[in-house]
Amino acid sequence: MKVAIAQITPKTSEKLANREKMANYVEEAARASADLIVFPELALTGYNCGDCFFELAEKIPSGESIQFFEKLAQDLNIHIIWGMPEMSLPGVLYNAAALVGPDGYIGSWRKNTLPGHATDKAGPGAFPDRRFFKNGSGLEVFDTKIGRIGCLICYDIFFPELARLLTLKGADFLVGISGSPAFEKDIFEPLIQARAMENTIDFVYTNLVGHEDETTYWGGGCVYTAGDAARKVPGKLIAKADYKTEGLTFAELDPYDKSIRPVFPVLRDLKNEMYQELRKAHGKLA
Repeated sequence: MKVAIAQITPKTSEKLANREKMANYVEEAARASADLIVFPELALTGYNCGDCFFELAEKIPSGESIQFFEKLAQDLNIHIIWGMPEMSLPGVLYNAAALVGPDGYIGSWRKNTLPGHATDKAGPGAFPDRRFFKNGSGLEVFDTKIGRIGCLICYDIFFPELARLLTLKGADFLVGISGSPAFEKDIFEPLIQARAMENTIDFVYTNLVGHEDETTYWGGGCVYTAGDAARKVPGKLIAKADYKTEGLTFAELDPYDKSIRPVFPVLRDLKNEMYQELRKAHGKLA
C-alpha cells in the first residue's frame, strides 16, 4: 500500500478554497499511485473559525463535502481521510474525520477527547474544542480494500487506551490527524512513535502546518511501521514530512505484516486484570 501524508495550511472558514487545494493534492497523490491520502484535523475549514463553525459544519454522510470527495475518490481510485466539523443536530457539532474510497463513503470518527488546557504560547483559538464541539464516543474500525483502518484525532493520541482499543478491535493500521500548534511539538511527537511501538501497529500521522491567523502549526507528519522483526525493534520510522511547509510525503506500507509481534509480544502479554484494575482506579477519581 502506498500512502500520502498531505500537510496543508487551511484558509480559515474558506471551505471551498480548502476543498480545491485538497482536491489538487488528491490528484497529485493519485498520479503517484497512492492508495490512501490523509489530510489533517479540520483541514476542510481551518481550526480558528469561531462561531462560523456552526455555519460550516456539515451532516455526515449527506453533506456536500462528503459527496465532493466521494466523487474524487471514485474517479481517481483512491481512499481519502480528512478532518471536518460535523453537524449532528442543529447546534450540536463534532470535530470529526471522514473516510471515502473508490466505492464511496466508508465511515467517520468523532474526536473522543477535547482539550481544555491552555498556555500563554498557544495563541488565540489554539484549543477551541470545548467551546464548539461535543465529545465523541466509541471508535470504529472500518474494513476497506487496503485494510482495516482506525483513526484518532489530535488529543486522542495522548490516550494510549484509545489506540489500544482500535488495535484490539482488529485495525491493520492506525491513522492520526491533528491541528497541533508549535508549542506542542516536543510533547506530541514522541507519542506517535509510542502508539506504534506499544501496539506493534503501523501508524500514519499528519498535522496542520504553517500559520493560520495567530496560530503556528508544527507539521512534522510521519509514518511508522509496526516494527523491524529482524532487529526486534517495534515502531520503525519510514517517512517524515517537513516541519514548516505544505506538501505530500509518501510511504510504502504492508499493513498486514505483523511479523514483529511474535518477537515483541506486547499484545500477547496483556491481561484482563490490567483493565479491571484500571477501571477500578479510574472509578476512584469520579
